Amino acid sequence: MDTEFPAAVPVQPSDSFAAPGTKAKHEHGVIYQGEFETPWDGTAVAVRLHARALAAQGVPLLLRSFSNMVIDADGIAEPVHFVGIPNEVTKEIGDLIDVSVGLAAPNIKHLVVRSSEYLRQVIVPRSAIAADDNIDVLIKMRNSIYSNTILYTVWERDRVDPEIVKHLARVAEVWVPCRQNQDMLLANGVTNVHVVPHPFDPQSDILKLTRRAPHTDGWKRFYSIGRWEPRKGFYDLIGAFLCAFRPGDKAMLTIKYSGGNWEGYPTPEEALRQWVTTHDVRGWTPENVTQHVTLIGGKLPRSRIVELHYRNNIYVSASHGEAFALPAFEGKLTGNALVHVPWGGTADFADEHDTELDYTMGPVHPSYRWETNARWADYPRSELEAALLRVKVPTRFVAPEHIHKRFSLDAVGKLMLQRVNAVLESAGSKVRYGQ
Repeated sequence: MDTEFPAAVPVQPSDSFAAPGTKAKHEHGVIYQGEFETPWDGTAVAVRLHARALAAQGVPLLLRSFSNMVIDADGIAEPVHFVGIPNEVTKEIGDLIDVSVGLAAPNIKHLVVRSSEYLRQVIVPRSAIAADDNIDVLIKMRNSIYSNTILYTVWERDRVDPEIVKHLARVAEVWVPCRQNQDMLLANGVTNVHVVPHPFDPQSDILKLTRRAPHTDGWKRFYSIGRWEPRKGFYDLIGAFLCAFRPGDKAMLTIKYSGGNWEGYPTPEEALRQWVTTHDVRGWTPENVTQHVTLIGGKLPRSRIVELHYRNNIYVSASHGEAFALPAFEGKLTGNALVHVPWGGTADFADEHDTELDYTMGPVHPSYRWETNARWADYPRSELEAALLRVKVPTRFVAPEHIHKRFSLDAVGKLMLQRVNAVLESAGSKVRYGQ
């Protein structure tokens, strides 16, 4: 191992694409690892954007996956070597999967943490430890890998398993997308944590939607996008809408969801039927409700998602916990109004014109099987109902200035570069990127 680079880890030829016996194009570089192959998946979108942001700062960066799997429109995982990386993903990431790097320092691993054992295997995969009977050598190797690792993690609850904390505390740094995540980890004993928000691409078509003419018909066009699960609060959103408005009011609600079956939670069809048939919802019937409430399931192409942002004007994030909420963030980029629970990512990019829900901390839905007594943001349905009534239709579509300053690819890339160099400096390396 390079004595000038004490925390560096040699990159295998199969990873760097340097032919056997051929010197890597870049002596030093960063490996960014995360599930990036699926076009529509929120984590994959974030992994691709962050990798691009750091690479754009002149850092030799090799993008790698944990699983090498693509999730298709039916939710089925298929190996990349069978189906290939989707064209839209290849176009976005360019040659990042082909960058030739000799020594990787640091390794950045971007993931949703499932358990302490899963995290341990991600940080120190078996292939990274050579077979050696000398326990001192093994300990030294493990310590070197931890010190060379940055973890990008996301959290939607108020506590973390102490066994997970042990691993988080050992790596060089932990990056999270919002201040609430940082505060939560600090409160749980993780001190090496930094906020690195999700970036947006200034060339994205989503930004063109600010050119729309303002809506003058007075309609509140609410919409929300995400997986159908208790955390997203879609069941209560449907109920709040039906309680706040009557048939014929200038209001509509569109929910674009994936999934639809969740343990102990009504399906989309059950949710709508229950609200119309078993609650006092001010004149709604199975016949007239579909004129104002639209539920769209399955995976949509990117063009259809952009269309949702275009045709609607008020994004609703009724979620009990959001590490960032990428669809809500994109809604802000289009200039749409935002109704949200200010616990998590939305609190970082919302502005004074948005409508907040008052919340308290309540128990997490038991289906998540997170830590005992884990909590998230909770609120009465009446609070969401009141927010839908008081939010104003935007009179013009303008993305807030603070979003452009803090969340662009360039701004986030510079922050990532700063943190990577800080890790190298702390490790005693003489190498610096971007200089």
